[in-house]
Amino acid sequence: MSVLLLHWRSWWARLFGAVEPATTPGPGAPSEPLSAPQAEVPTEKSAVATGRKSAPVVRPKTDVSSLLETVNLRSLENAAAPVVADPSARERTLAGLRDLKQIPALQSLAQGFLVAMNQPQVAIDEVVEAIGKDAALCVRVLRMANSVLVSPDRRIEDLETAVQMLGVVRVRKTAQALFTLRDGKRGAGGFDWRHLWIHALATAAIAEELEKRLRSADDSQIHLAALLHDVGKIVLSTLAPDDYRGLLVRAWNDGGKLEELERERLGVDHREAGVVFAEHNRLPEIVVQAIAHHHCPEEATAYRLEVALIALANYLSKAHGLGFSGARLGEDEGEFADQPAWIVVEEVCGGRLDAEAIETQMADFLVELRADLRGLRESV
Repeated sequence: MSVLLLHWRSWWARLFGAVEPATTPGPGAPSEPLSAPQAEVPTEKSAVATGRKSAPVVRPKTDVSSLLETVNLRSLENAAAPVVADPSARERTLAGLRDLKQIPALQSLAQGFLVAMNQPQVAIDEVVEAIGKDAALCVRVLRMANSVLVSPDRRIEDLETAVQMLGVVRVRKTAQALFTLRDGKRGAGGFDWRHLWIHALATAAIAEELEKRLRSADDSQIHLAALLHDVGKIVLSTLAPDDYRGLLVRAWNDGGKLEELERERLGVDHREAGVVFAEHNRLPEIVVQAIAHHHCPEEATAYRLEVALIALANYLSKAHGLGFSGARLGEDEGEFADQPAWIVVEEVCGGRLDAEAIETQMADFLVELRADLRGLRESV
């Protein structure tokens, strides 16, 4: 996959890039879900949104431990107090958003290691020296170099050879993902958002794969947009950790849609909060559109195809239990082939697509992605 050449004015421009295709797991590599132990249960077919006929899929049922780890609770007992509307909440939340500069998992990407790695003429020995200072990253790079996908003729045991084989760009992207997950557990109020970042990384990789199958886009920015599509949840938990913990638990207990509970208690939902945060930090318009419209891509005013593909990737990430975004896939959200996003995709691409066939073709990719993300999680 080609390298994305992004030219943005802010420091974000230097730090985010696309994720390389997932590494195929070696012999005996496990492929368990990335959120928590899950049991597969069949679901009822929901109403068809686009007129297609698709067979019901078997969806994993997210275990409550994913939520408990995220909100730093041992149980849900007495954890979800009634949501009390606050008339002044919107003004207070918007003021907090204007003052919020960064969140921990994104601050890590500004550290010296990644800044140096993004220099166009960075030397291999500089990269090797930097990797050698981080044991987890060192192990991860060596594992990648010895993966089935790379298929070296001999086992790679030194970092210099590993970096030369994988390339600086791929090593940098691995470091970005690893550092993001590592800092994901340092959220305000004790939040641990690593499950969400796994979901975000999965959504970004799936969106890129879907885009690659549908069109050639060497200058695509879809990875960053997909990675940050749920950033508003982290933003709101940073501003009001106690309130947001209660909202997540209440939504889990079927006490209402998360977005509705957010608006009632905090005055804004995570999409609006994410948009304000993105615009304040001068993120690209594609990121703003993805945050605002990944649940309703038909309402996007720009980058409509990218937003639609992110919506589909978000669905697949949830349906296959790749991480936990803070909200489960609802029974009323239909099947993959029924998603309204396909209307936008077909409109932009200029023809009817076989969504069921695309979903089938993605199966092997999703298995490989699960194993690759599991490897990252174990490195944290």
